[in-house]
Amino acid sequence: MKRVTIRDVAREAGVSVNTVSRALSNKPDVSSETRARILEVAERLGYRPNRLARGLRSNKTGTIGVIVTDIANPYFGALVKGVEKAARQRDYSIILQDTDEITSTRRKPFR
Repeated sequence: MKRVTIRDVAREAGVSVNTVSRALSNKPDVSSETRARILEVAERLGYRPNRLARGLRSNKTGTIGVIVTDIANPYFGALVKGVEKAARQRDYSIILQDTDEITSTRRKPFR
């Protein structure tokens, strides 16, 4: 199944890609009628913003890195679950790294 892009939305709504971008970003220079049509088309087609493209434009990833020493430890499992819930509410995602209780002092030096 092909991902729906703003080009697809623009074609279907009969407007330019720039107009779709401005409407989806809630910029003030789009009429309310045009914005409503674009939002309806985007919803109908199942458009979802591309987070990677958005991150490249804004220089923000919308991602939080979480490093724990042992994800099997119930404390860290609960902690990560709480971080993920809070992140999702703010439209962020997380990347999880489990160090398996290997600390930097126990690692072999890089050669």
